[in-house]
Amino acid sequence: MQTILISGADTGIGKTRVTAALARALAATGASVQIVKPVESGTRDTDYPGDAENAAALAGLPASAAVTLRRFAAAINPLDAAAAEGGALVWDELLADYQRLPACDWRLVEGAGGLAVPLDASGRDWADFARAIAADAVVLVVADRLGAINQSRLVLDYARSHGLHAGLWLNQVDGAPPAEVAASTRATLARLGLPLWGELTYGGIELVRLNLPALVNPVAAVAATATATAGTPPSPTGPLAERVGERLAERTQAGLRRALRLHVETDAVLNLSGNDYLALAHDPVVAAAAARTAWDEGTSAAASPLITGWRRSHAELSASLCAWHGFAHGLIWSSGYAANGGVLGTLPKPGDLVLADRLIHHSMVAGILRSGARLKRYPHLDLGALERELLAAEPGRTVFVVTESVFSMDGDYPDLRRIAELRRRHGFFWILDEAHALGWYGQTGAGLAEEQGVTADVDVLVGTCGKTLASGGAYTLFHHELWRDTLVNEAGEFIYSTALPPPSAAAARAAVGRVRELAVVGQAGWKATSQRLRQSLRDAGWDAPAGDAPIVPIMIGGAARTVALATHLRAAGINVAAVRPPTVPEGTSRLRLSLQRTFDEAAARRLLAALAEGRAVL
Repeated sequence: MQTILISGADTGIGKTRVTAALARALAATGASVQIVKPVESGTRDTDYPGDAENAAALAGLPASAAVTLRRFAAAINPLDAAAAEGGALVWDELLADYQRLPACDWRLVEGAGGLAVPLDASGRDWADFARAIAADAVVLVVADRLGAINQSRLVLDYARSHGLHAGLWLNQVDGAPPAEVAASTRATLARLGLPLWGELTYGGIELVRLNLPALVNPVAAVAATATATAGTPPSPTGPLAERVGERLAERTQAGLRRALRLHVETDAVLNLSGNDYLALAHDPVVAAAAARTAWDEGTSAAASPLITGWRRSHAELSASLCAWHGFAHGLIWSSGYAANGGVLGTLPKPGDLVLADRLIHHSMVAGILRSGARLKRYPHLDLGALERELLAAEPGRTVFVVTESVFSMDGDYPDLRRIAELRRRHGFFWILDEAHALGWYGQTGAGLAEEQGVTADVDVLVGTCGKTLASGGAYTLFHHELWRDTLVNEAGEFIYSTALPPPSAAAARAAVGRVRELAVVGQAGWKATSQRLRQSLRDAGWDAPAGDAPIVPIMIGGAARTVALATHLRAAGINVAAVRPPTVPEGTSRLRLSLQRTFDEAAARRLLAALAEGRAVL
């Protein structure tokens, strides 16, 4: 099903006629079309059937194709119109009613007023509604008259600021504009690169222009265009195709085959699969910092850090991170994988010994193996085993100890104070990955090392900007410049990669400030929520370990059963990660829940109810 929201720059600009024209054009292709008016105000005139009903009649569709969810008599904004009748426009209830509508090929959703008209007390508007219903496209109707250029730029910029796929539709509201005005408007829109998807003549629904492909989901459209352009390629044959096909077939048989899925964020979906633990990805302070820097420094660093890629935003982010964590020197990397691979592929050398927790991240293992150092993995969180390995190490041999603070698949963590004490006795080089601890731990949200008071003992701290800091890339921090300079000169991941885009660096820096604010007031509550959820899961018969981290695993065991349960939850509007080997050891497949600070008791009840229903698929 394709969903199009029809909104615009103002009220009284003929959205209903545009909806009717579009509905008639789509129905002519043989597709089923539904016209939905979520909210309509100004319905005192009983002779007017309503916008949705009127559009359906104009388009020649049956009355059953029109749906109006809310009607209010007063011809004012929807919030006040609802209040005038002693009621309220409740966002969640409106969305719930919308989600219950029957499916169709095309759903045309006509807004009330302009795109920025508020629909609830928090200020959410039609742009937010488009995101909530996962609209494939937003048609922005603009009156075809003098002033259309200004209105077009304003409303299109607003739509794009909300991440919407949007285009313009010029509608003759006051009659045909003078020829020179019409020509100037269209030439200017084309010169500015603004998409003009449709035009409508005065008084009727006769189309002058309709760019139908632009209204299709852009992902599907690209795929269809590529197929049409390339034709049907020959099927792969030969030894390579056979070998690769056999390997994929084996993964399919074992329930281990991975696949990409398009994820569209909507308010109706409970996302428990991302790592935006403090819910900052849509924070206005963070977004504004990224937008300002995009204008000031551009959208790309356009070079490696050692050429011209190290910009003011990177230096400022590094300084903020050093001050936050209590380190003297820092580097910014293009990804967490690159940071771990660069550090562990560069600092250890052949002849060195690396002692690592058995469950460290793949990026760490890959870097260590590339270094040529000897790798020995001690049992997960078994610091007694670590101490025995340290005692057995050859005198004079350089030893590295590598661990995560909060482990990404298990949500547990080691006693960092004991590791620090072991370091003071045995003198190893300590590399600590704090990727999943940021925000949730530490007095200022700087992680588990801050919370346990061992920051001064850590030689290299690795952190990510793509999780709690709601941006991208990663960072490494050092007490001594020697380690930083070694990586600048020897780590290929740093030397040969284009630097992190400046807007991402600025967003991460702004997020650090937000984390420090939020951690002071909310951290204890987030941990308590995690503890309560784990206990509720155990009470319901699920295998969920105790703890207080944002990562909550539900141990299922078999890969196929884990995938089946995750699929059931997705159908219920809950996104969770089905984690299987080789990411986790054989026989330990699990659902991995990632909590955000916004996770509440209502979300917990919804999850537990869906899990209870899902037992039937196991």
